[in-house]
Amino acid sequence: MDTTRLVKGLIVAVCTSRNAGVPKYPQTEVLVDEFGLRDDFHAGPTRISRRTGKPKFNDRQISIVAKEVLNDLNRELGTSLKPGDFGENITTEGLGDLGNILPGMLIRIGDSVIVSITEQNEPCVNLQAYHRLVVKKSYGRRGVLGTLASGAGSILQPGMPAEIILL
Repeated sequence: MDTTRLVKGLIVAVCTSRNAGVPKYPQTEVLVDEFGLRDDFHAGPTRISRRTGKPKFNDRQISIVAKEVLNDLNRELGTSLKPGDFGENITTEGLGDLGNILPGMLIRIGDSVIVSITEQNEPCVNLQAYHRLVVKKSYGRRGVLGTLASGAGSILQPGMPAEIILL
């Protein structure tokens, strides 16, 4: 018996930037490479540990944020946050605020891209550029980080389906 359940939504935006920080910029389509999205600063097999300053496995290859959170913060704070402003690669709609997603859970995008979630994304000081309270108000709602489990070579575009796979 299949016990897998799906929470379904869609991709509102796919965003990249060759630079660190915020924002990332919406693209019409993005190629998925083995370790993230092509031409994105956070893609690659390794990253520098914030704790040790040494290279380590990149467990933050892809970031996902819910458009519902951006909309809520815009209402709460009077901001004009849009897809990419939280530094996310993928902006979703219909999956909820992603605050209940746990490490090891999977998000499928389109037919073949699967992101394995590694952690909730903690708000960073860079977000204060939008409003002094954005960091405080986005705790537990900044989205998730993950690694590419499958789908290298695929193209991601706005409008594609996204599903949280609940096992």
